[in-house]
Amino acid sequence: MDHRHRDRAYKKSRFQQELEQSVSRKLISSLLLGCLLFCIAIAAVNALSQNARREDHLESVASTFHEVYNNTSAFLLDAGHTELFLSELRNDQDNLRYLISQYNVSALVEIQLILTDSEGKVRFTTFSEGEMNLHRQEFNGIAVDNACHLMRTVYTTVYHFRANSSEYVMIHPLYRDGGYQGAAAVYLNENDWTKLFGQYQYDAILTKSNGDVITCSNSSFLSQKNANKYLPADAAQYVRVNGNRYLRSSRSLENGTVLAYSFIYSPTNYSYLFVGLLLIVLLGLSWAAMFARIMHAMTEQMVKSVDTLVREIRIIRKEDPDHIIEIDTGDEIEEIARQVNKMVRSIQELSQRNIALAEVNNRMEMQNLQAQINPHFIYNTLDNIRYLIPTDPQRAQQLIGRFIGILRYSINNTKHNVPVKDDLNYLQDYLVIQSTRFGANFSYEIDIDDACMEFIIPKLLLQPLLENSIKYGFQKKPCIHIRVRGWLGEDALYFTVEDNGGGVDETMLEQLRDILRSDEVNIEHNGLQNINRRIWLGYGGDSGLTIDSTEGEGFTVKLKLRLGGM
Repeated sequence: MDHRHRDRAYKKSRFQQELEQSVSRKLISSLLLGCLLFCIAIAAVNALSQNARREDHLESVASTFHEVYNNTSAFLLDAGHTELFLSELRNDQDNLRYLISQYNVSALVEIQLILTDSEGKVRFTTFSEGEMNLHRQEFNGIAVDNACHLMRTVYTTVYHFRANSSEYVMIHPLYRDGGYQGAAAVYLNENDWTKLFGQYQYDAILTKSNGDVITCSNSSFLSQKNANKYLPADAAQYVRVNGNRYLRSSRSLENGTVLAYSFIYSPTNYSYLFVGLLLIVLLGLSWAAMFARIMHAMTEQMVKSVDTLVREIRIIRKEDPDHIIEIDTGDEIEEIARQVNKMVRSIQELSQRNIALAEVNNRMEMQNLQAQINPHFIYNTLDNIRYLIPTDPQRAQQLIGRFIGILRYSINNTKHNVPVKDDLNYLQDYLVIQSTRFGANFSYEIDIDDACMEFIIPKLLLQPLLENSIKYGFQKKPCIHIRVRGWLGEDALYFTVEDNGGGVDETMLEQLRDILRSDEVNIEHNGLQNINRRIWLGYGGDSGLTIDSTEGEGFTVKLKLRLGGM
C-alpha cells in the first residue's frame, strides 16, 4: 500500500510533462538552429570565395580588353599614322603594309586594315582578295557611314560573316582642314581574342551592348540558332549549360559600349555539409542528455508555482470574479499573477465601456476602423532600445522618449479625431524609430504645408500606410525611401504616401482597386479598405483613397478628405 502511495507521489503532473516536453522541443530547436547557422556559415564562406574569384576573373578580362582596345586606339589616333593614311589616300602608294606588319609583331591581337576615301571606295586593305568579299565591303561601307554620322573619334562595331565567327572593328574617320577625307578601319583577329581569354581558368564572353559577340572562349554558352548573339534571358546568377552549373556575372566596359561576362564553374557539393551537420547533431544530443537532469529539477519547482497560480485562477473563474490573486513565489509566476490582476481590472473596465458603447451604436463602425499599433513594431523597438543601452545610452534615452510618446498617443481613447500637427508629431517619432531600426537602408521625407496643420483628421490616419510601405517595400528591395506629402486644395485636404519599393504588377493593382470599391470585407487586404471606408464615413462625397503602382519602381497612396467633413 505504501509502495502505491509513493508511486502516486512521484507521478509527474500533466503540466510538468508538458513543460518538460516544451523544454525538450526548445533543445531540439536549438540543435536545428545550430545546423542552420552552420549551413549559413558554409554558404557565406563559399559565396565570399566565389565572389573573390569572380571579381579577379572580371578584372583580368577587363584589363586584357582595355589593353587591346587602348593599344589599337593609340595606333589609329597616332598623328604619324594618320598622316600615312592620308598620304596613302592622296598618292595611292602601298606604304602601309609594313606599318601593319610591324604593329602585329608585338600586338596582343593582330589587326587587318581597310582604308576608304571620302566616296567610300576602298583604297587600301591588308585583306586577301578572297577575304575582301562583297559582304565585307558592304558592311565596311555602312560602318564607315555610321562612324561619320555619329562624329566619334573611334567608332566600334562587330563584323559577322558566318556563325561562330566575329571580328571587332574600330573605325577612325580622317579629316584634313575640316574636310572629310576618308576612314581607317581595323579588324581585330578573332583567333587572337580566343587565345587571350583561353589562358584564364574560367570562361568569358565579350559582347557589344546590343549583344553582338566580340569573342567567346566556349561556344557552348551561345545559342545554336544565333551563335553571334548573347543576350541573357534573365539576370540569374547561376546558369546551367550542358548540365553544368556556372556562376555568371558581368561588367560594363568602355562607357557601356562593351559587356564582359564571366562564367565560373560552380558544382553543387553537399558532402562536406553532411559531415558538419552530423558532428553538430552528435554534439547536440550529448548536450541534451547532460541537461536532462537539470531540466527535471527546474520543472518541478516551476510546477509548484504554477499549481498555486491555477488554484487562484479557479477562484476567479468559479467563485469570485473580482478576486485579487496574491502570490509570493519570488519567480516569474508572481509576475504572471500581477498581470492577471491587471487583466481582471481591464476586463471590468471593458465591460463598463461596452455598456456605454451600446448607447452610441451608430458610431461603432468608425470606432472599429481606428488604426492600432502593430505588436511587431513594439517588439522591434524594445529590441533596438535594449541593444542601444550599453552602446549609446543617450540615443537609447531619446528613443525611449519617442516610444513613450507613441504609446501615450496611440492608446489615448479620449480623442478619435485630431489636428494634422498632432498626428504629424506621432509620425515623426514613428519614422525616427523605424530609421533607427533599419539604419542606412531606410530614409524618409515629410513635406506637409503649414496650411494643413490645424485641420482635423482621423487619428493615426497615415501610420498604417507607412507601415505597409516599410513591410512590403523591404520584401523586394534592400533599401527604401518614403515620402509623405500634404497640401490644401480648393475643396479638399490631400495626402500622399509614396515609396520606391518593389510595387505591384497591373493584375495585383486592379485587384486592390476592386477591393477598395467593394463593400465586402477583404481579410487579406483589409488595411487599405478600412482606411478608405473610414475616410468615406467621416467626410462623405468623393472622399477616399486611390492607389497607383509600377512594378519594380514603387507604390503610391493618395488620400482625399473633402472639406466640411468630420
